[in-house]
Amino acid sequence: MKFIHWAWSIILLSLIGCGSPVPSGMYLTMSVSTYDVAVATALNGEPNTFLSSDNGSMTGSMPLNKFIHAGENEIAFELTPVDTGDDGLEPSLLATLEITLKGEYVDTQAPGERTIFSRELTSEEADTLITGETVTIIQSFTVDKTSLETIKTNAD
Repeated sequence: MKFIHWAWSIILLSLIGCGSPVPSGMYLTMSVSTYDVAVATALNGEPNTFLSSDNGSMTGSMPLNKFIHAGENEIAFELTPVDTGDDGLEPSLLATLEITLKGEYVDTQAPGERTIFSRELTSEEADTLITGETVTIIQSFTVDKTSLETIKTNAD
């Protein structure tokens, strides 16, 4: 009986050690910039406070390697209007997921050449926010380790 318990423990530890599907020295970097909207960001159903803000204006960027898994992933942005007191409500969002390599810089206002997705508000979404309603944007993306390894190899 102890052998079975020990064997299951080793299997569990080996699965935990599998890690991110993103090769070392490569990052899937999420950038979020907003204006006149509060944003609550969740990755695969888990809230992410670093890429969230309730003050109406933010810019943040972080690697998502430890939060994603191979295959389908989902990021959700729940937007709520916040009048920052300037020239009326002009809500905006720029959310970009891009592949970066060690040593590269991320421009949170301009997507790079290896962009997985870049999402701005549609005019309908902006109008909905202007009327005071909440907007939820759900963006799905696929992570394929083999494709990422190819990109890294070609970039070297």
